[in-house]
Amino acid sequence: GSSGFCLVEARLAERRPARLCKMSTRGGRRKPGSPQPPKQADLKHLGSYEKVLAAFKRYDGDMNGTLDYAELHRLLLDLNQSVGARWTEIESERLFQKLDRNRSGSVDINEFLEYVFKDPSMGSVGDAGKSDYELVLQDFRKFDVNKNGTLDKEEFTRLMATINSKNGGWDARRTKQVFAQIDVDNSGEVDLNELVAFLFGVPKDRVVSAAGRSRHGPQSEASALVVVEFLVGPGGPENMVKQIAGIWGKKFGQEVAVRKRVDRNLRGIVKVSARDGAVVFWDEPQMVAYRENPFLDLGTMKTWVDEMTKRHLPRMLEGTRAMVQAYNNR
Repeated sequence: GSSGFCLVEARLAERRPARLCKMSTRGGRRKPGSPQPPKQADLKHLGSYEKVLAAFKRYDGDMNGTLDYAELHRLLLDLNQSVGARWTEIESERLFQKLDRNRSGSVDINEFLEYVFKDPSMGSVGDAGKSDYELVLQDFRKFDVNKNGTLDKEEFTRLMATINSKNGGWDARRTKQVFAQIDVDNSGEVDLNELVAFLFGVPKDRVVSAAGRSRHGPQSEASALVVVEFLVGPGGPENMVKQIAGIWGKKFGQEVAVRKRVDRNLRGIVKVSARDGAVVFWDEPQMVAYRENPFLDLGTMKTWVDEMTKRHLPRMLEGTRAMVQAYNNR
């Protein structure tokens, strides 16, 4: 009731200036036929690793490497205002308590990243059921020690030593041999797009056809920078893929194409991949025991599509664009 609301308000007093606690007698129900309010944006909506880092640094007003309550609240207010959603101080307080795991009174970058990139559908199973692509993203965040969004040669060497621990290891000599090849933009450091392109490849036909895309029609798969392949059963799953293709078509135009393979012996959406199968986003036989199926219904599908749209497809696109530019400059 309203007295409980005031109690929560009182607990916030130490974190922000006090204000009058108004007791509302109005009901919380929407009138029939009134529009659905915009869905609130969580920190996970910030997008890719690079965008999450940029947001943290932008709202760290005193540049001390942490977010206090006021800084986090401002970030969440702006994030929700950008989608037309309402956000309150009470909601910020709840999230702040969840993020501040060591109870230091502020949120450091590691606590921030852990929350943003943790998949709640996976519980506490560790790395079980994760694809090689997901493990590489996770390792990049781990070995980017200074959290600047790139790896210098020393950080890159440590990451590659971990990835290749069962295949002969990795040392500084091998880094020296391949670093210039991976560092496509010649920045002196490797970003995540470059690392993914190096480890999983960019199909040569994608690069060549994208370089000459003006010769293809507006809906030609041949001109797409990224092709996402769905292996599905017949019926409803086909319609779901059609909806996903429509969403991505509006967002990315002809740069992202959807290829659908229908197997009459399958049920549901069984596998989703890119880069000729090298990058796996969903593999039901390997993953379903460890996480929730993202295609159970339209709600879970929308969450999955949002993550793909904000994080993974932009990464695939940037990696291919860099390879196309290198191809044109050869």
